[in-house]
Amino acid sequence: MSERQQAEMLLDNIPEQSLHIVIALMRELTEYEDYIECALDEADYLAEHTTERMTHEEVFSDLRRSVNA
Repeated sequence: MSERQQAEMLLDNIPEQSLHIVIALMRELTEYEDYIECALDEADYLAEHTTERMTHEEVFSDLRRSVNA
């Protein structure tokens, strides 16, 4: 059985209400992934174009506050 067939079989057995919850959670996760990717891109840019350096705590404390808000 292919992965696609397995996924379709799983989806067929999930109640519709639960499926809506799963989709909503996946969308929320995608938003967090986009935010994190943007933050990492910004960090890469700053590392390449400035001499300023930040500690691990300085970098991730702001990110943690944003995610936990």
